[in-house]
Amino acid sequence: MLAIQSKDWQLQDTQQTASLEKDGVEVELHGCVVSRRGLFGYWTLVVCTAGLAYVASVWYPGIYARLVMRPAQLALASHIHIQQNDKQLALERVIVSASDGSFESGFSESKERAHCNLTNKTELRAFSFRHHCFVFCPSFNAFFAVSQWKDAAWTRGTATRASGLSNNVVAQRMRVFGKCNIDIQEKSYLQLLWEEALNPLYVFQVASIVIWCVEEYYYYSAAIFVISLASIGSTLVSTKHTARRVRAMANYVCAVRVLRSNVWSDMESSELVPGDVIDLAEPGLDVVPCDMVLLEGNCIVDESMLTGESVPESKVSVVSGDHVLESIDMAAHTFDPAVSRHIVFAGTRIIRARKARSSYPGSSSNSAKFFRATAMVLRTGFCTTKGTLVRSILFPHATKFRFYHDAMRFVWCLAGIACIGFIVNTINLHRLGVSAGEIAIKALDLITVAVPPALPASMSIGMVFAARRLRKAGIFCISPSRINVASKVAAVVFDKTGTLTDQGMDVLGVQVASRTHREFDELQTEVCGLEDPATMQDTEDAKVGVRVLSVDVALATCHSLSIVDGALVGDPLEIKMVEFSGWHIDERNATSDPHESALITACPPQSSRQDTHIIARCFEFAPELRRSSVVTSDLNGRQHAAYVKGAPEVIRDLCHPESVPKNYDAVLNTHTQGGYRVISLAGRVLDVDTAQLLNRTSVEYDLVFLGFLIFENRLKPATASVLCELRDARIRTIMCTGDNPLTAVSVAQECSLIAPGTTVFVSHLRQPAPCLHENMFVPLACVEWKESTGQSIELDPVTLIPRSTDPHSTCKTELDRPYCLAITGPAFAYFEQHARDTPAWKHMLMRGAVFARMSPEQKAALVDQLQQLGYISGFCGDGANDCAALKTADIGVSLSEAEASVAAPFTSHVNDISCIVQLVREGRCSIATSIACFKYLGIYSIIQFTTCCILYSYDVNLTNGQFLFVDLFAVLPITVCLDRFEPFSQLVPRRPTASLASKRIITSLLGHTVLTAGFQLSVFAMTASQSWYHAPEPATPGDPDSTPEKGDLNTILFVFSAFQYVFMGVVFAIGPPYRQRAIRNYAFLLVVASLLAFELGVLLGPLPGLRSLFALVKVQVGWRFVVFGMAVANFVMCYFGERVVFPRVAAPAAKMCRLVRLVFTGRFTEIAHRNGTRGLVGMTDLESELPDVRIKPSLWTYLGLRPGRKEYKTLAHMHGLSI
Repeated sequence: MLAIQSKDWQLQDTQQTASLEKDGVEVELHGCVVSRRGLFGYWTLVVCTAGLAYVASVWYPGIYARLVMRPAQLALASHIHIQQNDKQLALERVIVSASDGSFESGFSESKERAHCNLTNKTELRAFSFRHHCFVFCPSFNAFFAVSQWKDAAWTRGTATRASGLSNNVVAQRMRVFGKCNIDIQEKSYLQLLWEEALNPLYVFQVASIVIWCVEEYYYYSAAIFVISLASIGSTLVSTKHTARRVRAMANYVCAVRVLRSNVWSDMESSELVPGDVIDLAEPGLDVVPCDMVLLEGNCIVDESMLTGESVPESKVSVVSGDHVLESIDMAAHTFDPAVSRHIVFAGTRIIRARKARSSYPGSSSNSAKFFRATAMVLRTGFCTTKGTLVRSILFPHATKFRFYHDAMRFVWCLAGIACIGFIVNTINLHRLGVSAGEIAIKALDLITVAVPPALPASMSIGMVFAARRLRKAGIFCISPSRINVASKVAAVVFDKTGTLTDQGMDVLGVQVASRTHREFDELQTEVCGLEDPATMQDTEDAKVGVRVLSVDVALATCHSLSIVDGALVGDPLEIKMVEFSGWHIDERNATSDPHESALITACPPQSSRQDTHIIARCFEFAPELRRSSVVTSDLNGRQHAAYVKGAPEVIRDLCHPESVPKNYDAVLNTHTQGGYRVISLAGRVLDVDTAQLLNRTSVEYDLVFLGFLIFENRLKPATASVLCELRDARIRTIMCTGDNPLTAVSVAQECSLIAPGTTVFVSHLRQPAPCLHENMFVPLACVEWKESTGQSIELDPVTLIPRSTDPHSTCKTELDRPYCLAITGPAFAYFEQHARDTPAWKHMLMRGAVFARMSPEQKAALVDQLQQLGYISGFCGDGANDCAALKTADIGVSLSEAEASVAAPFTSHVNDISCIVQLVREGRCSIATSIACFKYLGIYSIIQFTTCCILYSYDVNLTNGQFLFVDLFAVLPITVCLDRFEPFSQLVPRRPTASLASKRIITSLLGHTVLTAGFQLSVFAMTASQSWYHAPEPATPGDPDSTPEKGDLNTILFVFSAFQYVFMGVVFAIGPPYRQRAIRNYAFLLVVASLLAFELGVLLGPLPGLRSLFALVKVQVGWRFVVFGMAVANFVMCYFGERVVFPRVAAPAAKMCRLVRLVFTGRFTEIAHRNGTRGLVGMTDLESELPDVRIKPSLWTYLGLRPGRKEYKTLAHMHGLSI
């Protein structure tokens, strides 16, 4: 949780570095105290600036810290200034409380480090940041996160003593850890209103309203005020509703039974502290309130709240000698799988808790009180796993997306244009003799025109509509900003089982190993066809224990299922296996005591009770071992056996060589290449006296191979079509699974994830020699790449280029075919550790289509490596094993049925991968819509800015009614309708740009700026040259402030610009390839038609009421048609420019701009010399055929190269791959 970046833990007195591993954030903690002189100066500045200094300190919190705070030692600091990359995150107050000396804490990075003992300390110094609580440790002169705290007794492997915690210890720990609940404090409406009102957007709007009121634009100001008030109110209601939903989901308090001071008592769960011992079997305890380790008994829980995995999990109590308590890493986000099977996490629902004989004292003479399911509290509140997930909702990671960065840069560009206009018009108005007050008001009003307040909000409108459409399609989003990110997805990684294929598998049959000639028998699709164990008694394999082993017993007993309310609960795969066996599964008590834990029994159909087998011990499936096992016995306990099932390659190494069929590999390859999932079954006879004492390693050793259990996993109906659509859109698709590599390859070929005609090479990791290699390419030889169907070709381990293994073969057909790779988890881990600096590592990542036998951590590592290559990556999965990858990916989509899962930004209730296509389509539509709205509002501000500048040259402006019509009845409806475009029906290979600084968008904006401003100036010049034209003049001679706004110039420019606003909306209503055509947007067509009809009416035959409303004057009829003709000509040129001219001139224009920049920076001579005499258009042939030699481009080509081109595109070009 907290890592201190300092040698030997010696930190500076005033600062330290803290790494919040659970949140993936590294921050700097600076100690400081309040300076009275600085505080006085700050408030003086606030008063003198009429509150502007306070507003600035809210926008930039660092201002307050620099003015008011001064550095201080961490041990004496009253506040902690928290920074990240020199950016202030928070300023938190240090809370000082008394310490009675009863709290012993081990704040250390590892068990080897000395513990920090707070005994004999009289005070406790702590602060909170984003619901992380930090406590000061004097021994290290540093703050530590309380989530890292671990009782010294736990480090020694000892749980809380039999008497429970004392009241003094509880009181001290309560002061440090706080209440055991995830209580999110809701802000009042007044607080939310104050914070929202200080948003820069609304501050700018308030300033604009003040300026408009001074200019007597009362109606327009009132309308903007009402709209802003409605927007703030809507935001407050939405924020409050969201906060209440999150709080209701997070906060949970229930009644629990706790042991303290040798007494069991009932209390609320909020009073729990780490170290408390509670009884999970008490009635009414349905949801776990904190993270706990199970000490006695066992239970079955539903963890879908945390992982999205709807399959119940079995939790077992810790066993002496397992070293579970010692191995618990309190600083980690989650626990090791070997530890997790003993941990009951906060937020999980208890399906059943089974009691066991308890070593903790009872509260009465009733013996039943000594049977409990006890658990010890490890973490409480926000320190729990549930608390971490809630915190990720409250403080999501900032999305680094270029669009948002460019948007703010563009706003600043408009502000710069406004400042230029401010200066120019100030000089012009001063030349006209306008008063200083009037000049200030008009110049400030020009800024409100150039930077429209609705511009920042327009970026999110498209996402709102996209999120609404996704919700209707059954895709729920907790991070709307990720919708725009989905537009740039270039690679999607899919889990196999439950994602590409159906979650439930059907048993195809069992193929038993023959005991006569060491080969497999025919595939048996029914249990009744299996060989009877009695026929094995006289075989030669009796010496290795086959005599009492049976495949049907293995099918019926080798599982970790439980029975709840008469139904089997657990892994669906094991349920299918038991159902196939036909045996009856039941529970029975090992003794006559009803409180004793029950054992699972298996009884064959139509058989006597004596044939019943008992599952005495169970070693659950371990991902790192890829196997599970059980110890069984008969009812009399005279015969004991162990049965193991798992991955075929793992089980084979554990089996006695004489029991493994000779055609093991051939049969296995046949099934896996057919797309079936194969599980190996094995067993061994155990000695009656030692069966209950053996550890897992001793049980799973020297086994007798029994046979293959073969599952049939069908593709989901939508899988193949979706993958083909993604491939046609040049979105790379990858399979990442924990299944057998050949099975994964077969499924990938069946669903067209691997294109037909593609050769597949599978990695095989040889045992590497334990030595250091000076040559970086030597470790690559430890990985062999064999063709999946057994052809005589392989890959060169260094270059990963196909070569023939048959020296006499002359056929090059197979070598010339396209190929891809199937990488196993061990090979991936080996490459990552030993060969990351070799070209083969990146080549492997680019060629990899299937990643098999991958652990959950390796899935996340794969996504991370793709991101480092520049891929905007997605991951689609359905289970708990996918949580890490879902969080790592830019776009994580969970196919979970658990509504409360917060493991991924997107959750689809449509249980197939069609949601990926829908999400990418909506993302592309959203980003295209955001850019279209941004361009429209930018040009709208330029049009209005040009109009106002022309009018200001005569000291006049648009009237109140004209502003009201343009902003509220023309621009606003068009903007909203532009956002209502729906996504196009298909994906195209070209991804939309996400940069507002791209050459196409910049060229488009500049081109439209020139056209619209040029046409306005032309209309102004043409109008001014007419004989009937009257230039604006002051109503009172000598008083420039009395110039009336009503006149020929105002009328012509208003009507002409009104047409420009509507026509530019049509220009930017671009449909395919990312959005539907404009003719499908009926609301947009209605708005445009209505506005054009109204404006034509105003131009050609204005009624007296309209002339009065808009302060218009009569213009000659012939000139009205000229104005409309100019507006149509402007539209035609802009439309033709946007669709044809601007896209074609964008690239040459960008090259010429870069050439000019090179000339001015003095680099032109260097570049020209480096590119030789090839000029601006010539290209030379390759100087070498080696793939790692780059082509030297001509100067003209060099000017078009993007300096920040993503690495995966360069690698794809180098290796001849499509992107």
